[in-house]
Amino acid sequence: MGKIVRLKTWSEFKELAINLHPKSILYFLQRAPLSNPPVALRLVFASEDKQYIFIDCADGKTLRQTKIPVFFTEKGEACIRDEDIKQFIAAELKRTDLLILTPVWRMEWR
Repeated sequence: MGKIVRLKTWSEFKELAINLHPKSILYFLQRAPLSNPPVALRLVFASEDKQYIFIDCADGKTLRQTKIPVFFTEKGEACIRDEDIKQFIAAELKRTDLLILTPVWRMEWR
């Protein structure tokens, strides 16, 4: 059975992603009821029999650790742009060959 390793800081996740050199990183946007605004980014990659997970919650106009910007729709919903996420990950990991993916399905927030 595989093991799930939750990393608490961006620097831990970044260091492992650089050292383990995964082919892809998957990202999800999710609700974070205790954050203000209530949005978070989950990053995941797998290596051998382990899955590494990092969650970054919003704190005002940016995510707390990565400082990726949070913007608001006309309806006042907090969002994070896919382009901002992809550019941040590629730049931080200094990888042009890394696949940065999000699931085809999207959770609708209402």
